[in-house]
Amino acid sequence: MKNLYLRSMLAAACAVTLAACGGSGGNLYLSGQVSNLAKEGLILLNDGERLSVPAGQSSFVFTKLVKTDDRYDITIAQQPKGAVCSITNGSGKATSYSASTAVVSCQTNTYPLSGTITGLTAGGLRLVMGPNGTSPLANTGSYKFDAVADGAPYGISILTQPTGLKCRFQGSTSADGSDTVGTMGSAPTTAATLDCTPQ
Repeated sequence: MKNLYLRSMLAAACAVTLAACGGSGGNLYLSGQVSNLAKEGLILLNDGERLSVPAGQSSFVFTKLVKTDDRYDITIAQQPKGAVCSITNGSGKATSYSASTAVVSCQTNTYPLSGTITGLTAGGLRLVMGPNGTSPLANTGSYKFDAVADGAPYGISILTQPTGLKCRFQGSTSADGSDTVGTMGSAPTTAATLDCTPQ
């Protein structure tokens, strides 16, 4: 009689624990991998459960447990701001070994970053931003970097000055005006004007 009572109490405790974990008779966590999520706002959806995934996460786990042979269909309820994510292997059936092989892949939006150039009467100017560079020709009135990530900090520097000229970025905080910094917007963005004068 005592053993029957103890077994009943143990079963009740297990049921309470499972319910607290979000389960309904399941014993598998529905999970997956996340790549390149640099922006906030991603929300995944499965079986009525909405799951927020913070920026920088490399994996996700739904709180609602599933059972072997349960069907699942993970979708994107909300895209992160300034990025687009897609899901591969988001639908399937849970097995005794795995509840999901889903992978969420994200790509941050990029936009052109450009600025005005004044007085560029000679060639030789080279501007760099990280591993990327551009060489505006003589008499060009602007410069542009084609793909800068939404919300990313940027720094543009003068690698080489044009022949016979000295160029400086307006508003530069460096002593020689050879660089400019800022934060990329969520649309094509204008960077500092570059003024060139004879040496």
